[in-house]
Amino acid sequence: MDDADREVFVSPVVVASHSFPARPGSLPDAEQFVREALEPITLEVEERQALYHAITDALLAAAGPKDGVFDVTVRIFPDGVEVEVLHGAGVRRVQPAAEPFADWLNGVLRGQGLSQQAAAQRIGVSVRTISRWLRGDTEPRLRDLRRVHEIFGP
Repeated sequence: MDDADREVFVSPVVVASHSFPARPGSLPDAEQFVREALEPITLEVEERQALYHAITDALLAAAGPKDGVFDVTVRIFPDGVEVEVLHGAGVRRVQPAAEPFADWLNGVLRGQGLSQQAAAQRIGVSVRTISRWLRGDTEPRLRDLRRVHEIFGP
C-alpha cells in the first residue's frame, strides 16, 4: 500500500491534567477540577459515582508517604470523554511551591494596599474565604485560583 492509498483522520482532543497531594482535602478539589474540565458536559449519576470512587481509591492508595500524589487526566474527544485517575510510581511528584499561597497572597495584598474586603470583591469570593486563604487554613479551588491569577498575576 503506497501513501496515496492511505487516509489520515485527525481528531481534536482536549487534555487537562492535574496532580493532587494525597490528602482528604484534595478529594473535592479533584472532583471540581474534573467538573470544570468537562464544562459544559454533565455527568450522569453513575458516572459521578464512578469518578468519586476512582478518585477516592487513588487518593487512599497514594496516601502514606509525605510526597504521595495522585493524578487526574481528562481527555475530551469529539465522540466521548475519558477520565483517568492514577497513583504511584507513574505519577509525577508535585513540587512544593517556592512560597506558600498564603504568604504570596499576603504579600500581594500588602503591596497593592488592598484590604481583605477589597480583595474578596475583586476575586468574587467572601471575606471569610480570603481570611482562610491568608491564614493558610485553605487554598483556592481551581476556578478561584484562575481568577486570582487573572487579577493579581502569577
